Amino acid sequence: MRPLFLISHLSIKNVCKSLCFGLLFVIYASITTAFASPSGYQEDDITQGTLEYFQQNQVIQAFALDTQVSMDVSGLLNRVTVKQVFINDSDQWVNGRYLFPLPENAAVDSMQLRIGDKVIAGQIQPKKQALQTFENAKKQGKQASLLQQQRRNLFTSDVANLGPHEQLVVEISYQQKVEYRDGLFSLRFPLAITPRYNPQADRTTEQPLLAMPSSANTATSAKHVRPALDVKMQVNIDAGFELTSLDSLYHPIKQSNVGNHYSVNFAGKQIADRDFVLQWQANVGAVPKAATFYQTGKTHLADNSDERSETAQRQPNPVDNNMYSLVMLMPPSVEVSEQHLIARELILVIDTSGSMSGQSITQAKQALQFALAGLRDIDSFNIIEFNSDVTMLSATPLSANSRNIGKANRFIQSLDADGGTEMRSALQTALVDSVQQDSDQTDAHSEMLRQVIFMTDGAVGNEHELYQLINDQLGDSRLFTVGIGSAPNSDFMRRAATMGRGTFTYIGNESEVQQKIEQLLNKIEQPVLTNIGLYYLDGSVPDYWPTTISDLYQNEPLWVSIKSASHQQQPIIVSGSINGQYWQQQLDFEENQAAKGIDLLWANAQITSLELYKDNASRDRVNKQVEALGLLYHLVTSQTSLVAVDVTPVNPLVDNPIDVQLQPHMPHGLNAAQSSQVLPQTGTASRLWLLIGFSLLGLGLLHYLWLRQRLPGQLLVIESHD
Repeated sequence: MRPLFLISHLSIKNVCKSLCFGLLFVIYASITTAFASPSGYQEDDITQGTLEYFQQNQVIQAFALDTQVSMDVSGLLNRVTVKQVFINDSDQWVNGRYLFPLPENAAVDSMQLRIGDKVIAGQIQPKKQALQTFENAKKQGKQASLLQQQRRNLFTSDVANLGPHEQLVVEISYQQKVEYRDGLFSLRFPLAITPRYNPQADRTTEQPLLAMPSSANTATSAKHVRPALDVKMQVNIDAGFELTSLDSLYHPIKQSNVGNHYSVNFAGKQIADRDFVLQWQANVGAVPKAATFYQTGKTHLADNSDERSETAQRQPNPVDNNMYSLVMLMPPSVEVSEQHLIARELILVIDTSGSMSGQSITQAKQALQFALAGLRDIDSFNIIEFNSDVTMLSATPLSANSRNIGKANRFIQSLDADGGTEMRSALQTALVDSVQQDSDQTDAHSEMLRQVIFMTDGAVGNEHELYQLINDQLGDSRLFTVGIGSAPNSDFMRRAATMGRGTFTYIGNESEVQQKIEQLLNKIEQPVLTNIGLYYLDGSVPDYWPTTISDLYQNEPLWVSIKSASHQQQPIIVSGSINGQYWQQQLDFEENQAAKGIDLLWANAQITSLELYKDNASRDRVNKQVEALGLLYHLVTSQTSLVAVDVTPVNPLVDNPIDVQLQPHMPHGLNAAQSSQVLPQTGTASRLWLLIGFSLLGLGLLHYLWLRQRLPGQLLVIESHD
């Protein structure tokens, strides 16, 4: 019986291995599935309007009673205050965390915590020091708040020792620029965040995990309530001229005006499930040909004690004699001529991951079809779609003839939203020049303008990895990003377009697709001004940000922030190329407009540029520079935070906090399971691992049955050894 025993023994070992591997795959898939669901939140599974408390295994709902946003627009500048009101409905003391989005270009410089009649102003500190200050206050039973930047457009506010039935009000203030494009002024305020996807390979320590209470670990007796997160909006506009139109694109509003002062309010409270966008148009002749704003000295004094009011803290500092300027560079008037139009290689990239389900994928497919319709005979094109994998319409670009465009339209119709957001592979494919560089094609291809239009909701968490890829592989291409959906990650897409020397376009509704895509295609057919630079009359270079200025397109100005010594003011020369010819214009600052908060915008622009090009080699140096700028200009950054502490201990029961979680809204139009609130197939490849695991388990079981001779039709074979 030796051969049978030996074979059986080895086979049983193999069966055990198969069963073990199968079980491991199943366990791994179960874990990754848990972390992609409300039962286990990943770093980016956080959205607007969340107040969470931490204690034992108990969940008690806390409700956002009110959200109030107040904007004061003066010319092309906007000062915003965001106020969220919560009430502790429990009979116990609580510690909590409030999570919310802000615009990607917001320079956040003020935070106030209001508890009852108390107003506690936030002070800027290095991030680790601010966290330690907050933790010490929490342990001592003091009421405190901590405001931190999680992403450039995502912030957290921690609160300590909120008393029973007390009201909590968190006020955040920031400065930003008003957008101006195609004759329209606009501002945008995010009211929801699409959950982001982190590739399994990207697990940087740059952005720490935000642990949220797991519903799987909470008491079963906890009552599940999903209250509506409502918001009030008030916008006051001092335009300085008459407006011919004033419209909210996605929310009903009420408006009124007295002269050139306009007031806008929501028509009742609105659910916070999609971004708010307001647009207005000036009377003909009032559209600015150029705009410059200035401020002497810093907004925040070095001594920002608790006793000083926010107004006093925001007075310009006379000790700082620097002048801060904000300049809007308007493109020169250039008539687009057919003789100046060159052939283009247009690469159309569409995100078909799970987070694009619903209205987003519909809008993106329509956008692709309109883009194809705008191609000319001299152009070539290709389409790349990506989710967990990347698929190309063709291995090489196709000529823009009717046959190939028909083939592309059939490809577009077959697209559906599912899978993860593996954007790195898609970007890498799009930025690689796919035309074969043989002797017959080199000269013709060198004259083509290579443009990549990237359509996505930007629901990714590995932004810095993607920035590095764009910086390394862009070459002579131009990258244009199109934000799709009701709450896209516009911070990533705007910064990616900046690095790609392109522009960012936001599409929030199906009715806007054709108009905005046609405007984009018409605009990028011929850049008005390229290779832009700034310098003084004496040839020296001013301290301006961003240092790399994107191409200028018709009716789409750019902003530049400049810092200079007030006693050394002199005109600045703007230079560039128009159709290959050198061009320059002198800025004399004769129509400078005095304004507040210009230094905040300059510092924020410098911080943005520093972090955009940060890599592993420069990480420590850039972090120190960002920390120094945050402390000097009183800004919340990746390295600085605002902390507010009441000096009087009020909570004698510091060891008794409560855990609460408020269920947020998913972005409007996003298809997700109503019960789970999880994006379909966007978090992990857990279904694949489950399939592999169960397959291995099945093979192991079949092998075991074969050894036991239990399979149907199997003959019993017995070997013996004399």
